Amino acid sequence: MSFDKVENAITTDARADADKILAEARGESDELLAQSRGENQKTLDEALHQAEAAAARETARQIGLARHEGRLEVLQAKNRVIDDIFGIVAEKLQSLEAKEYLELIEGWIQSLSPEISGTLKVNPRDAALLDGAFLKRINSGRSPQGTFTSVSADNRISRGFIVEGDTYMVDFTLDRKLNELRESIAGELARELFES
Repeated sequence: MSFDKVENAITTDARADADKILAEARGESDELLAQSRGENQKTLDEALHQAEAAAARETARQIGLARHEGRLEVLQAKNRVIDDIFGIVAEKLQSLEAKEYLELIEGWIQSLSPEISGTLKVNPRDAALLDGAFLKRINSGRSPQGTFTSVSADNRISRGFIVEGDTYMVDFTLDRKLNELRESIAGELARELFES
């Protein structure tokens, strides 16, 4: 066989082998590329899923926070309404005529235990109202150990009174009574005002 034919045969075989190797390499490359694309798509899908889940959690958190803040604002508005109502009650009590005010004070004193006695401390303007005649009338209905000895002016008291005994003090000031009233009826008042 001639050299040219041998060379052609080797070249043809080499080309065939090269084409075969190239085809296999292309196939493997296409397979790796497809696999890589699949993995990338899977990674992308997972990242999207995680991002959507994180966004849903954040949205739920923001909605929950907004609802909470909304409930707080509603509660604050309701408390302002109740505060306004008690403010009106306080104003009315502060502006009672002397006769009505004395009846109120007398009723509070009559509600005290019969053994409570001592000095009645009141606002200076009320000290003139609770004179000796008032004390005599109040004491006439009480037991001897539950009498009030005097009335003393105290600038710290707006309305109402404080009984100061030897070992105790009883607070019947208007502020205290309104706080007690608020504590006892605020829930009921809120239900009546705000529930439909």
